[in-house]
Amino acid sequence: MSAVYGAVASVGIGVGDHLTRGAADRVGIRLTLATFFFMGIPVSAVGALVMGSQWIATDVFIGALTGIIGVLAIGSLYMGYASATAGVVAPPAAVAGVALPVVVDLVRGTVPTATVVAGMLLGMVSVLLITVSPRLAGNVRRGFFFGLAAGVGYGCMFIMLDQLSAASGFWPVMAQRAVAFIILAATSIGSRRPVFPSRAVFKTIIHGSIWAGIGAMFFVYGLQHGDLAPVTVTGTQYAAVTVVCGMVFRGERMRWWQGAGLLGTVSAVALIVAG
Repeated sequence: MSAVYGAVASVGIGVGDHLTRGAADRVGIRLTLATFFFMGIPVSAVGALVMGSQWIATDVFIGALTGIIGVLAIGSLYMGYASATAGVVAPPAAVAGVALPVVVDLVRGTVPTATVVAGMLLGMVSVLLITVSPRLAGNVRRGFFFGLAAGVGYGCMFIMLDQLSAASGFWPVMAQRAVAFIILAATSIGSRRPVFPSRAVFKTIIHGSIWAGIGAMFFVYGLQHGDLAPVTVTGTQYAAVTVVCGMVFRGERMRWWQGAGLLGTVSAVALIVAG
C-alpha cells in the first residue's frame, strides 16, 4: 500500500516540476527555487497540523539536514546543465537517485517479492528512458559528474527521510523547506540580488509549490509507513508526469523511447503495488 503513496507523490511532484520549470525559464533557477521552498513552508506546516504531527526534535533535525543536502543536489544538477546538455546530466542523476535507496534497502535485509523486484527494475529503466536524450554536447565529463553527484545527493536524502518516525509526520518536511529557503535567501542577500521574482511569476511558482509540496508529503508518508525501495521507485516516476504535462500544455514532442518509458512507468507502478 505504501507504494501507492509514492505513485500519488509522483503526480504532485511532476505537476509542480512542470509549473516551476516554466517559471525557471523566465526568471532563472535561483529565484524559482527560493520561492518554491518558501511556499513549501506553510504548505507542509498545514499538512502537519491537519495530520496531528508531533514535534520530535531528532526527526526535525533530520529534516533540516535533508534541506541542506537537497540544495546541494539541486545545485549540482543545474551546474551539470550549465556544463552539458540534459542528455548527459539527467540520466545519471535519475538512475543514481533511484538505485542508491534500492541497494540500501536490500543491504538492510528487506527482501521484496519477485513482482516488486521486477517493478523496481522496470521503474529504473523507465526513468532512464524518459530522461535520456541523443543530444550530447558541452563538457560531457563535467556534466556527467555533476549529474551523478546530484543523483547521489537525492538518493542520500531519500535514505535519510526513511529514518523519520511516523509520529513526526510532516514537521521534518517543513524544516527541510525552511532550511533550503534560508540558504538560498542568504545567498541572494549576500550577493545583493533579489530573493523573490516578480508577482506574476511568483503566482506561478506558488501553484507549483503547492502541487509539489503535497506530493512531497505523500512521499514522506509512504516512507514512514512502508519500505524505502518501493516508495522511492514509485515516487521518482514524476519525470513521466512532467513529460506528459510538457506534451499537453507546451506542445513538446514526445520521442518514441520516452513513450516506451511512460508505458514502463505505468507497468512498474502496477507491479510494485500488486506485489
